[in-house]
Amino acid sequence: MKEYKFECRSTRDGFTEWASCTEDGVEVKRVDRNVHLETVTQFRERVEGFVPAPHQYTL
Repeated sequence: MKEYKFECRSTRDGFTEWASCTEDGVEVKRVDRNVHLETVTQFRERVEGFVPAPHQYTL
């Protein structure tokens, strides 16, 4: 089963965020987010490949 784990860490320059994709407990892909150019919604759309319904948002 494919699972996504979103993580965020504080750094000197602000913070960094990434998503790890695992299949059967083994990491198969890691995707980094450019926090200055990409919103959280855009990042999740790119990683998970889905688009929310109109008027839906994530926190």
